[in-house]
This record gives sequence, C-alpha cells and structure tokens, in this order.
Amino acid sequence: MEEEEKNKKKKLKIILASSSPRRKSILEMLKLDFDIVVPSGVNEKVLKSPLATAINNSYAKAQWVYNNKTANNPGPPQALVAGFDTIIYMRGKYFGKPCDNAQAEQYLADLSGRTHKAVTGITIIDSKSLKTVSGYEVTEVTFNKLDKSFIKYYLEKENITDKAGAYDISGYGIIMVKKINGCFYNVAGLPVGKFLYLLGMLGYKLKDFCSF
Repeated sequence: MEEEEKNKKKKLKIILASSSPRRKSILEMLKLDFDIVVPSGVNEKVLKSPLATAINNSYAKAQWVYNNKTANNPGPPQALVAGFDTIIYMRGKYFGKPCDNAQAEQYLADLSGRTHKAVTGITIIDSKSLKTVSGYEVTEVTFNKLDKSFIKYYLEKENITDKAGAYDISGYGIIMVKKINGCFYNVAGLPVGKFLYLLGMLGYKLKDFCSF
C-alpha cells in the first residue's frame, strides 16, 4: 500500500504554462516536480476589469497548453496545467511589457511616487478530472519618487522588456519600492498562497508534487 502511494505521487506533475524565469524560480524554490510548456499564439485580451483581464488570460494560456500538449500526451498520467497572467494597473491604466526603453521610461515616470496594483490571475486545469479552478491575487505596491536620471540608470542595469510595468521586484527593481501591501511573490508573478489554495480546491497538497 505504501509503495502504491509512492508510485502514485511520482506520477503527479505541474505543467507551467509560462516562459517567465521568475515563476520557474518560485516553483524551484518550492521544490516541485514540473515541466515548462510555453503557450504560443494566445490572444491576450485587455478587458475593462483588471481582475477579469488577468483571469481570462491565465485561462487562455492554461487551456492552450492543455489542448496542444497535454490532452493527448502519453506522458504523465496526471498533470496539472498552471497558467498565470500578471498585470500592473493604476488609475484605469494598464502597464504591460514595454516595447522599448522610451515606453519603459514613461511607465516608471508615471508609477514614480504612487501606489499601483499588481494583479495576477491563476488558472489550474487537472488533466485527469478535467476540473478547472481560477483565482486572483492583488498586491499594492508603492514606489519611491524616481527622478529621470535614476530611471535611466535603472534601465541600464536591468532587462525589462519581458516585465509588466517595466520592473522586476525580485531583481534590481526592488530598490524602487517604498512598500508593498500584500503578497510579495504575487508581484513576481506567482502568488504562492493563492496557488496552494487552488491546489487544495482540486484536492491536492504541495507535497503531492514535491520533487524529492
């Protein structure tokens, strides 16, 4: 019976539907057994509500990976596909991934000295039961006052083209942050507490996916 339980656990795996190195790092820190499949051709939508936007896009990413890589895959008999989408939102405006340094400078100038919201949508699809759960996490982030010379200096130090809002709180961008209200890891793209809560809704615990 014990051996059967061990074998069952070995078959459980997380499929991370994301190319984010920060999300990968957080799952590694949690010591989970996971693979990465990057969704392609997903049409990310911007809706009126930031919560609806983040959840919709996380669902689209998870569903793409499930449909294209997991549904007919003879790999792990039981895999959970986890999709995430993080957006930066302030005063009715979305701050996505900047297309160039000029836009990044403008983003950081707008966020300077103000409080914005980091919103992450999460969707997890259980490939065995086909149950799907979604949720979100919101963290308030207050920036220090940033002058133009500092913004230029920061952009020379960190690659921000793949980062919503043009900063990385888990990297050099931490020096711009005055305070946060909420989950730190949410700002990095993977709110750990909410992720574990959604796993629980599907009947799983963190240890079910441990890599050791």
